[in-house]
Amino acid sequence: MTHSIPWGWVLLFLPLMVVQALAMVLAAPWLSGLVGRVAGRLSGVSSFPVMGRWQDIWHQFRRPRLGQNGMQLAGIACAGALVLAVLGCGLTPAFTLVIPDLPAPGLLLICCVLVMALVLLNVPCVLDGGLGAVRGARGMLGAFLLLPALVPVFLLCGARDFSDFLARVHGLSPVTDGAPFVLAGVALFLVPALAWPVQDEKVALLAGPERAMWLWAADCVQIAWVVLALDTAWPGSLALPDDGGMEQWLSQYLLGFGLWGVKLMFAGVLLALVRLVVLPPLRRARVRLVSIFLLGVLALQVTWSVHPRLPERDDTNVAATVQEGGPQASTTGMEEVQ
Repeated sequence: MTHSIPWGWVLLFLPLMVVQALAMVLAAPWLSGLVGRVAGRLSGVSSFPVMGRWQDIWHQFRRPRLGQNGMQLAGIACAGALVLAVLGCGLTPAFTLVIPDLPAPGLLLICCVLVMALVLLNVPCVLDGGLGAVRGARGMLGAFLLLPALVPVFLLCGARDFSDFLARVHGLSPVTDGAPFVLAGVALFLVPALAWPVQDEKVALLAGPERAMWLWAADCVQIAWVVLALDTAWPGSLALPDDGGMEQWLSQYLLGFGLWGVKLMFAGVLLALVRLVVLPPLRRARVRLVSIFLLGVLALQVTWSVHPRLPERDDTNVAATVQEGGPQASTTGMEEVQ
């Protein structure tokens, strides 16, 4: 993938990357609605329809904002979280990759953007005071601890950008050399799986457009984490330009778009199953951090085991070299020893 790309590919890639970012942003509330719908069906409790999240966001945008103290700072935090969440969706590869030979975002940059969005999402909780402030501070601390917990995942990617990393592991099997990447994907997936769903009492202070931006930003952060996890575990549906022609690439692009939707449905079902496990917030945070740390250590161990080692120098190799070289090699070896 190091060959130069014609300008036709560049002009085609740019609008399709915009389409990918818009698809992720628009599908984020749908994924949250799907999780709520499936969780309600599994638990036997009446739940909102799949598009209920979109309806709630649209309804909140039309409501007037409350004139309480601290709402201006909360509104700025919600707007900043939404901007960072949308940026994170744009940086995350979903069903296509960026143009080769052009700079692309790395996994560290993507995770930093999503973590800062999570921090801003907890600002309204801190401004609420009381028990909400404690929960908000705890959420900020948990968000900051995500970056050191994901260090093994950064080591898997190396210094390359994330798109190049996914392109290189495109053909690896999850059973053999791809096992570390599957473990890294599971570690990333535990972040949204155990941190969400978003509970309404966390945003009791917000109403109107601020609440709508908060909900939309939370959904965008969730789908970005899910897509990162799924693409790390199985990057087989990502479309890349090759020498097969534009028609073949477009068919692969459409196939990747369809498989991306299937992966989102699979992730929604898993998140719905996690919703059925009722844990206190503090215990849920502990389980999340411990699980990410253990899977990260396991991923690092497997990565070290499959890393190509340097050939070790032993006596048998030295003896074989002496026999092949004859007396001259033996004399030279004795001189080196002396």
